[in-house]
Amino acid sequence: MILYLLSCSTKTITKSEVLLISALFSPYINDMSNAITIIQKHELIANLTHLLNMDNGGRKYYLLEYEHISEMISNVTEQFYDDLIIINSSYTILYSMKNIDLYGRRLSQLSPVLYYFVSNLPYDDIAIFKPFEYPPMSGNYSFCVCYPIQLDDRNKGFCIGLINQNKFYDILPADSIIAETNGEVIFNIIQRGTLKLDEDTLKKSSINISGKKYNISLLKYKNITWYILYP
Repeated sequence: MILYLLSCSTKTITKSEVLLISALFSPYINDMSNAITIIQKHELIANLTHLLNMDNGGRKYYLLEYEHISEMISNVTEQFYDDLIIINSSYTILYSMKNIDLYGRRLSQLSPVLYYFVSNLPYDDIAIFKPFEYPPMSGNYSFCVCYPIQLDDRNKGFCIGLINQNKFYDILPADSIIAETNGEVIFNIIQRGTLKLDEDTLKKSSINISGKKYNISLLKYKNITWYILYP
Protein backbone atom coordinates (compact mmCIF):
# COMPACT_ATOMS: atom_id res chain seq x y z
CA MET A 1 0.00 0.00 0.00
CA ILE A 2 2.89 2.36 0.80
CA LEU A 3 4.31 1.92 -2.70
CA TYR A 4 0.87 2.64 -4.12
CA LEU A 5 0.61 5.84 -2.13
CA LEU A 6 4.04 6.94 -3.26
CA SER A 7 3.16 6.37 -6.90
CA CYS A 8 -0.06 8.36 -6.57
CA SER A 9 1.44 11.43 -4.87
CA THR A 10 2.41 14.42 -6.98
CA LYS A 11 4.99 15.46 -4.38
CA THR A 12 8.06 13.87 -2.85
CA ILE A 13 7.02 12.78 0.61
CA THR A 14 9.18 11.62 3.46
CA LYS A 15 9.13 8.25 5.18
CA SER A 16 7.41 9.75 8.22
CA GLU A 17 4.68 11.21 6.01
CA VAL A 18 4.13 7.85 4.35
CA LEU A 19 3.73 6.24 7.75
CA LEU A 20 1.31 8.98 8.76
CA ILE A 21 -0.81 8.43 5.69
CA SER A 22 -0.86 4.63 6.01
CA ALA A 23 -1.73 4.97 9.71
CA LEU A 24 -4.98 6.77 8.95
CA PHE A 25 -7.10 3.94 7.61
CA SER A 26 -5.11 0.76 7.01
CA PRO A 27 -5.41 -0.55 10.61
CA TYR A 28 -9.20 -0.21 10.46
CA ILE A 29 -9.44 -1.81 7.02
CA ASN A 30 -7.23 -4.71 8.07
CA ASP A 31 -9.35 -5.15 11.18
CA MET A 32 -12.59 -5.09 9.20
CA SER A 33 -11.26 -7.77 6.86
CA ASN A 34 -11.33 -10.14 9.83
CA ALA A 35 -15.00 -9.37 10.36
CA ILE A 36 -15.68 -9.97 6.66
CA THR A 37 -14.13 -13.44 6.96
CA ILE A 38 -16.62 -14.32 9.71
CA ILE A 39 -19.55 -12.85 7.78
CA GLN A 40 -18.70 -14.89 4.68
CA LYS A 41 -17.81 -18.11 6.49
CA HIS A 42 -21.12 -18.24 8.35
CA GLU A 43 -23.16 -16.73 5.49
CA LEU A 44 -24.53 -14.21 7.95
CA ILE A 45 -26.17 -11.98 5.36
CA ALA A 46 -28.22 -14.81 3.85
CA ASN A 47 -29.16 -16.24 7.24
CA LEU A 48 -30.08 -12.92 8.84
CA THR A 49 -32.07 -11.87 5.79
CA HIS A 50 -33.95 -15.17 6.04
CA LEU A 51 -34.85 -14.43 9.67
CA LEU A 52 -36.01 -10.99 8.63
CA ASN A 53 -38.37 -12.50 6.06
CA MET A 54 -39.93 -14.92 8.54
CA ASP A 55 -43.25 -14.22 10.25
CA ASN A 56 -42.79 -11.47 12.81
CA GLY A 57 -39.35 -10.92 11.35
CA GLY A 58 -37.88 -13.89 13.16
CA ARG A 59 -37.21 -11.48 15.98
CA LYS A 60 -36.94 -13.97 18.81
CA TYR A 61 -34.51 -16.07 16.80
CA TYR A 62 -32.46 -13.01 15.97
CA LEU A 63 -32.13 -12.15 19.65
CA LEU A 64 -30.64 -15.58 20.21
CA GLU A 65 -28.23 -15.20 17.30
CA TYR A 66 -27.17 -11.64 18.09
CA GLU A 67 -25.01 -12.47 21.09
CA HIS A 68 -23.28 -15.29 19.22
CA ILE A 69 -22.59 -13.09 16.19
CA SER A 70 -21.25 -10.31 18.40
CA GLU A 71 -18.95 -12.75 20.15
CA MET A 72 -17.58 -14.11 16.87
CA ILE A 73 -16.90 -10.65 15.47
CA SER A 74 -15.48 -9.37 18.75
CA ASN A 75 -13.03 -12.27 18.84
CA VAL A 76 -11.42 -11.18 15.57
CA THR A 77 -11.68 -7.37 15.73
CA GLU A 78 -10.41 -4.63 18.03
CA GLN A 79 -13.89 -3.14 18.55
CA PHE A 80 -12.64 0.43 18.25
CA TYR A 81 -15.55 1.55 16.11
CA ASP A 82 -18.42 3.87 16.91
CA ASP A 83 -20.39 1.07 15.33
CA LEU A 84 -19.93 -1.85 12.95
CA ILE A 85 -22.99 -2.40 10.77
CA ILE A 86 -23.87 -5.18 8.32
CA ILE A 87 -26.40 -4.47 5.56
CA ASN A 88 -27.68 -6.61 2.71
CA SER A 89 -27.88 -5.62 -0.95
CA SER A 90 -31.31 -4.08 -0.28
CA TYR A 91 -29.69 -1.68 2.21
CA THR A 92 -31.49 -3.23 5.16
CA ILE A 93 -29.59 -3.34 8.45
CA LEU A 94 -28.99 -6.91 9.59
CA TYR A 95 -26.60 -6.27 12.44
CA SER A 96 -25.26 -3.39 14.51
CA MET A 97 -22.51 -4.01 17.04
CA LYS A 98 -23.73 -1.17 19.26
CA ASN A 99 -27.52 -1.13 18.77
CA ILE A 100 -29.51 -4.33 18.48
CA ASP A 101 -32.70 -2.36 17.78
CA LEU A 102 -31.44 -1.33 14.34
CA TYR A 103 -32.18 -4.83 13.03
CA GLY A 104 -34.57 -4.70 10.09
CA ARG A 105 -34.43 -0.92 9.63
CA ARG A 106 -33.60 0.64 6.32
CA LEU A 107 -30.22 2.33 6.16
CA SER A 108 -31.96 5.45 4.85
CA GLN A 109 -33.92 5.64 8.11
CA LEU A 110 -30.74 5.58 10.15
CA SER A 111 -28.89 8.15 8.07
CA PRO A 112 -29.92 9.58 4.68
CA VAL A 113 -26.35 10.82 4.22
CA LEU A 114 -24.88 7.36 4.79
CA TYR A 115 -27.52 5.74 2.60
CA TYR A 116 -26.79 8.10 -0.29
CA PHE A 117 -23.08 7.33 -0.06
CA VAL A 118 -23.41 3.55 0.22
CA SER A 119 -26.18 3.14 -2.36
CA ASN A 120 -23.93 4.70 -5.00
CA LEU A 121 -20.95 2.45 -4.30
CA PRO A 122 -19.69 -0.33 -6.58
CA TYR A 123 -18.67 -3.66 -5.12
CA ASP A 124 -15.14 -3.65 -6.53
CA ASP A 125 -13.25 -2.03 -3.64
CA ILE A 126 -13.36 -0.54 -0.17
CA ALA A 127 -14.67 3.04 -0.01
CA ILE A 128 -14.16 5.79 2.57
CA PHE A 129 -16.47 8.69 3.40
CA LYS A 130 -15.52 11.96 5.06
CA PRO A 131 -16.68 12.64 8.65
CA PHE A 132 -20.43 13.04 9.02
CA GLU A 133 -22.74 13.24 12.01
CA TYR A 134 -23.46 9.77 13.38
CA PRO A 135 -25.83 9.06 14.97
CA PRO A 136 -27.82 11.95 13.46
CA MET A 137 -28.31 14.92 15.80
CA SER A 138 -25.68 13.53 18.20
CA GLY A 139 -22.95 16.09 17.61
CA ASN A 140 -20.59 13.17 17.06
CA TYR A 141 -18.69 12.93 13.76
CA SER A 142 -17.27 9.74 12.28
CA PHE A 143 -15.36 8.64 9.23
CA CYS A 144 -17.03 5.79 7.36
CA VAL A 145 -15.31 2.74 5.86
CA CYS A 146 -17.51 0.59 3.61
CA TYR A 147 -16.24 -2.90 2.90
CA PRO A 148 -18.12 -4.80 0.15
CA ILE A 149 -19.17 -8.36 0.94
CA GLN A 150 -19.22 -10.93 -1.84
CA LEU A 151 -19.75 -14.66 -1.73
CA ASP A 152 -19.60 -17.07 -4.67
CA ASP A 153 -19.08 -14.08 -6.96
CA ARG A 154 -22.35 -12.53 -5.86
CA ASN A 155 -22.80 -9.14 -4.21
CA LYS A 156 -24.27 -9.65 -0.76
CA GLY A 157 -24.02 -6.28 0.96
CA PHE A 158 -21.59 -4.14 2.94
CA CYS A 159 -19.88 -4.08 6.29
CA ILE A 160 -19.78 -0.47 7.47
CA GLY A 161 -17.28 0.72 10.05
CA LEU A 162 -17.99 4.07 11.71
CA ILE A 163 -14.78 5.48 13.18
CA ASN A 164 -14.95 8.47 15.51
CA GLN A 165 -12.84 11.28 14.11
CA ASN A 166 -11.35 11.73 17.58
CA LYS A 167 -9.45 8.47 16.97
CA PHE A 168 -7.23 10.37 14.55
CA TYR A 169 -6.18 12.98 17.12
CA ASP A 170 -3.48 10.57 18.33
CA ILE A 171 -2.31 9.79 14.79
CA LEU A 172 -2.06 13.23 13.23
CA PRO A 173 0.31 15.93 14.47
CA ALA A 174 -1.19 18.78 16.46
CA ASP A 175 -3.10 21.34 14.37
CA SER A 176 -3.40 18.98 11.39
CA ILE A 177 -6.04 19.65 8.76
CA ILE A 178 -7.56 17.42 6.09
CA ALA A 179 -9.13 19.12 3.09
CA GLU A 180 -10.76 17.97 -0.12
CA THR A 181 -9.28 19.05 -3.45
CA ASN A 182 -11.85 21.83 -3.75
CA GLY A 183 -10.56 23.37 -0.51
CA GLU A 184 -13.37 22.17 1.75
CA VAL A 185 -11.95 21.35 5.18
CA ILE A 186 -13.31 18.03 6.43
CA PHE A 187 -11.11 17.51 9.48
CA ASN A 188 -9.65 20.23 11.67
CA ILE A 189 -8.27 19.32 15.09
CA ILE A 190 -8.12 22.91 16.32
CA GLN A 191 -11.60 24.32 15.90
CA ARG A 192 -11.41 27.68 14.16
CA GLY A 193 -14.92 27.80 12.83
CA THR A 194 -15.55 27.49 9.12
CA LEU A 195 -12.31 27.26 7.16
CA LYS A 196 -12.16 27.29 3.36
CA LEU A 197 -8.82 26.86 1.65
CA ASP A 198 -7.82 27.99 -1.82
CA GLU A 199 -7.91 25.10 -4.27
CA ASP A 200 -4.88 26.25 -6.28
CA THR A 201 -2.81 27.01 -3.18
CA LEU A 202 -3.31 23.44 -1.95
CA LYS A 203 -1.33 22.20 -4.96
CA LYS A 204 1.79 23.81 -3.54
CA SER A 205 4.15 22.19 -1.05
CA SER A 206 3.18 24.48 1.83
CA ILE A 207 0.69 27.13 2.92
CA ASN A 208 0.40 29.76 5.66
CA ILE A 209 -2.74 29.70 7.82
CA SER A 210 -3.18 32.22 10.65
CA GLY A 211 0.54 32.96 10.58
CA LYS A 212 1.59 29.30 10.79
CA LYS A 213 3.28 27.34 8.00
CA TYR A 214 1.66 24.04 7.00
CA ASN A 215 3.30 21.39 4.84
CA ILE A 216 0.95 19.76 2.35
CA SER A 217 0.81 16.11 1.27
CA LEU A 218 -1.62 14.67 -1.25
CA LEU A 219 -3.42 11.58 -0.04
CA LYS A 220 -4.83 9.26 -2.70
CA TYR A 221 -6.19 6.12 -1.14
CA LYS A 222 -9.03 3.93 -2.34
CA ASN A 223 -11.77 6.33 -3.51
CA ILE A 224 -10.50 9.45 -1.73
CA THR A 225 -8.27 12.31 -2.84
CA TRP A 226 -7.53 14.58 0.09
CA TYR A 227 -4.82 16.96 1.20
CA ILE A 228 -3.19 16.53 4.61
CA LEU A 229 -1.82 19.76 6.06
CA TYR A 230 0.43 19.67 9.06
CA PRO A 231 2.77 22.19 10.76
